[in-house]
Amino acid sequence: MVISLFNLEKQFMNDTHKKIIGSWFGMAVGDAMGRPAKGLKPAAIRQIFGTIDSFKDVRPMIGKGIKGYRMQGLYGAPTQCALAVGDALLKNKKQFLSESVKNFQNLAKSGPEGFFGVYRNHSTCLWRAVDLLDNFKEGQVSDQNSSTSLFVNLAIPLALFQGKWSKTLAKYCYETCLLMSRNRFEVVGTVLTGFLVTRFLALNHEKISSVDILQEAEEVCRQAEADYQLQFPESQDGGLNGINALSEALKGLAENFNKPDLLQWLSEYSNSFTILEIHHPSQGFVINLLPLALYCVLHPPQQYFGATLTHALSHGRETEILGALTGAWAGALYGFDNIPEAWKTALVNAKEIRLRAESLSTHRIKKEQKDLVTMEAGLTSKEFEESKRNPPKESKKSTQIKLQDLWDDDETPVPSKEDRAEWRKFQKDKTRSKRDRRKNIPFP
Repeated sequence: MVISLFNLEKQFMNDTHKKIIGSWFGMAVGDAMGRPAKGLKPAAIRQIFGTIDSFKDVRPMIGKGIKGYRMQGLYGAPTQCALAVGDALLKNKKQFLSESVKNFQNLAKSGPEGFFGVYRNHSTCLWRAVDLLDNFKEGQVSDQNSSTSLFVNLAIPLALFQGKWSKTLAKYCYETCLLMSRNRFEVVGTVLTGFLVTRFLALNHEKISSVDILQEAEEVCRQAEADYQLQFPESQDGGLNGINALSEALKGLAENFNKPDLLQWLSEYSNSFTILEIHHPSQGFVINLLPLALYCVLHPPQQYFGATLTHALSHGRETEILGALTGAWAGALYGFDNIPEAWKTALVNAKEIRLRAESLSTHRIKKEQKDLVTMEAGLTSKEFEESKRNPPKESKKSTQIKLQDLWDDDETPVPSKEDRAEWRKFQKDKTRSKRDRRKNIPFP
């Protein structure tokens, strides 16, 4: 009997270990698979790629729906941000916030022309968040108010390191997001992301109850929303009805789960809390993007990792973040062994991703791990060199796919950081513009 219990415990630990690796690896796979399709509508994805069931080569389609080069199989900023926090945890779990700040700043120090440091993302919210980390002090809260969902991935390494949901983990997720964005929805979304990672780690995919998960997720969100309101009672994110926006979204997701107009409902619901026009839940806004990713995991066309991720990416638009979230949650649910072998081997930097996953599981840094900044600098430089050999092309009007830019705020060209005057002016203009628009948001 004692031997039997020992064997069961050993098997459980082994399964958990594989699920932690699956979640971390799944995040990177989902991010890398989503990068080529970022910004594309579902119809454009079908026309250009067919189905996102592998790491796509964008070279033949540059100028024909694809704006610029992205290295095949290489992950982007969502995974890079998670790496910054993960390496910080492994180096010093008691001071991981300050170590995370150092990692974020070091990744921004130098990089190829046209890049923000070695980050493979040109969004305003990322470079502004990192710049605001200057002169960091314990307990510091970012002045940035972005809700693109980019920073919810910071919860993934925290959840994998802790393994189980707790008030401590909720606090870590909450405080880590506040380093990069003070937005109510981004903060609550980060807590939700951490909870769901731990919840899926503990589940058997053959015995999953969507109703129970959605109910528990709603309760976690309500607690995080209450904590946020207590700390920031002056927050106007989402207007008068924004306080419980994400928990109500999850409640609505449960109520409309099997209805054919679920995605339309989610888009219409999100429109109440943003100045953006939300036409599809895969746009980059927390209130719709996180529930969509969760729905894709809970309601896949078939119950395995590949089908779950491919279906999620078919929604298009913010595919990097959607892929990273879906990959992390599905990886935690199905485990590393369920990820297609072709995806494991084709992922760029797969060895280092695997090493860090094992380190998060065992709480010990692997001696053979590369330095984070050196590693990412090498990958970004390689992508830059390859992009010079594959420059954007002018396409003929007859073959050009017209794409609607749904993220004007997030995709504004970034001025050179070396030009401090221009850079500061750009930052102030953006802040002023957002503040002015927020004052004019109509609420029912």
